[in-house]
Amino acid sequence: KLTARMDPAELSRGYARFGLNDKAPTLTLAELQMAARRLVTRSQEERLRPIFQGMEEAVEYGTARLAAVAATRVAGKTGTVAGSAMFMGYAPATKPHYLLVIHLDSGSGGGDAAPFAAKIFADLFTGPAPVFDSQSVSVRLFWQSPPSELNLKAGRYPAGTAIVANTSKMVAPGPLTVETRDGSFLLTVQVPLEVYVAAVLEGEAAGFRQPAAREAMAIAARTYATCFRQRNMRRHAEEGFDFCDTTHCQDARFVAVGRPELREAVENTAGQLVWFNGQPAATYYHADSGGWLEAAASAPYLKQRRDTWWVDSPEARWTWRVPAKQLAEALNLARVTENFAVTAREESGRVRALNVFGRPAEAASFRTAVGRALGWNTLPSRLFEVKREGQALVFSGRGRGHGIGMPQTSAEIMAAKGKSAAEILAEYYPGTKISAGAATPVWQTLRSAKITLLTTNPTKDKSMLAIADKELAMLESLTGMKVEPVIRVYPTREAFRDAGGETGNVQGVTRGRNVKLPPGVSVATLRHEILHALLESNTKAKQPDWFREGLVQALLSEKSEDATRAGGLLRDKGKAQTLQYWRNGLP
Repeated sequence: KLTARMDPAELSRGYARFGLNDKAPTLTLAELQMAARRLVTRSQEERLRPIFQGMEEAVEYGTARLAAVAATRVAGKTGTVAGSAMFMGYAPATKPHYLLVIHLDSGSGGGDAAPFAAKIFADLFTGPAPVFDSQSVSVRLFWQSPPSELNLKAGRYPAGTAIVANTSKMVAPGPLTVETRDGSFLLTVQVPLEVYVAAVLEGEAAGFRQPAAREAMAIAARTYATCFRQRNMRRHAEEGFDFCDTTHCQDARFVAVGRPELREAVENTAGQLVWFNGQPAATYYHADSGGWLEAAASAPYLKQRRDTWWVDSPEARWTWRVPAKQLAEALNLARVTENFAVTAREESGRVRALNVFGRPAEAASFRTAVGRALGWNTLPSRLFEVKREGQALVFSGRGRGHGIGMPQTSAEIMAAKGKSAAEILAEYYPGTKISAGAATPVWQTLRSAKITLLTTNPTKDKSMLAIADKELAMLESLTGMKVEPVIRVYPTREAFRDAGGETGNVQGVTRGRNVKLPPGVSVATLRHEILHALLESNTKAKQPDWFREGLVQALLSEKSEDATRAGGLLRDKGKAQTLQYWRNGLP
């Protein structure tokens, strides 16, 4: 859609800057690698930051997550085109040293190419694996503005060491490491997890009035820290620490004498985490929802919906007036038109896309760019209207923050109405459990004469068993084969993905007679996977991938290159002979 709106000549010049000819019928790997290299060498340009941030997030929790390694932070992008798999990525993410382009003749980018990338990056960044201590975290102090003056030299210091950094004074809350780099001092402390949570409450919840809201915030902050230290999700892994002390991670303020009510909230909830399917939940939180919560793609407990506890008030509303010329200069735009308008919105009313002085822009990237240039509180949320008043633009809106997870103002309102911390967390992370240990899903078994179905929701999935029985009878008649399949239906797509390492839009996985499915699959998908179980349980040969998938698709009249190939075999040799090839091996 974007390229369709661009001038063809300008688009061709853009491709040419990366050594590409958009009129050429083919693209070689060498050309792609050279273009990728030209792009990655510009990774420090602020204007291009959304591109590189997107690739970092793709490895952190997106389709390229199987490219992640423990030793460094990887950024990259996967692709699956006409049956072939691609990965393009680089590491370390913050200061690229290696560029990697992978092409596989078959498979998927996320499921096949990305794991190859992980193996290569793991070999390139060899070294002892970091020891994961769930009871302590490392925090970089003064991350956003490293001090140029310090009362200490480079080295290691014990907890309690006095720190004078520029004009700031504090006491090291844990063992301290001081390094020097580019004329600045880098200070990293190792602190117990509970000390870190108390520091986060000083930064994020100092204004809370309600004890239950403070306790909910303590549990959310602790869970967030635990979640983002695991699964290769450490944002500062290549810098050598877990978290910074800013809202980029969580606003942590290590004070000598903390507020007793905050310390009490930490102590009352010590060790408690929010769990989902045996893993710490991604407990995002923000200041004010503006009446609507936003979704997080991979978390079923973070859905877009109304925030029924939100109360409209003057404090929830905001206005920002900025001269158009000043905004254009802050965004490094040389050519400015009169055009500035909202072009698309989410269902929640949050702005999705903008026309920024004649240029299309994603609203999230626009807000990030404004925050970096003019201050993070300048444009508090994407719930806004914008209009021109003379030479100025006036933004008026409601809410503060990204809108995902628990809104702090609504948590305060719930607590004031007598709701407990557990009830607050259940409202904003529905389907999760609070405990000091993993809350694993409880599997229940449903059975028919031939099928075993494992589910965490027997009421919902009972109808699937009857459908599966009907499909199995039809497929046994089609093939003349027999099987007693075991079907496991996971409670969420995230649980399905984590159980098998599946990525992208994979709808099911079958090994032998064992079928794994995400929730809510179609009857066609169920039929497809049962036929896989039927065939896989009735062969003595190691079949090639095209035959394994193509025969299923051809028998079910599905379309693909593999189905066409297997369909040709069915047409030329007949179904009986083709199924004999399946049982004993191709000639």
